[in-house]
Amino acid sequence: LLSATPPKVFLTPASAPCISEAAMAARLNLLSVALLAVCAVCLLNTAFVAAPAQPRGAAATIAALAAAGAPLAALANDELLEYNMAGEFTTFMTGGYFAVTLGYTAISFVS
Repeated sequence: LLSATPPKVFLTPASAPCISEAAMAARLNLLSVALLAVCAVCLLNTAFVAAPAQPRGAAATIAALAAAGAPLAALANDELLEYNMAGEFTTFMTGGYFAVTLGYTAISFVS
């Protein structure tokens, strides 16, 4: 006998994945966020250290004397040391700039 309704056949196309691409992307994002969080906790754990213990006895006396003598260091001579790259243009810096840029330009055109 013939039935009035055709049989129901559930076929999926060959290109349809078992897990949707959106679900797979969400899992990968969740995994990467979890891995990043674990790395951040490990790095932050080593970034913060406990405060040093307060010195007692002779160490505290020496530290107090060193702190009291600190204003004397402010009265030391402030001598000007001449060195290149101190913030102002010098003939050596200008000449070196042009020598290096022209030299590298020549090398790039020759090679």
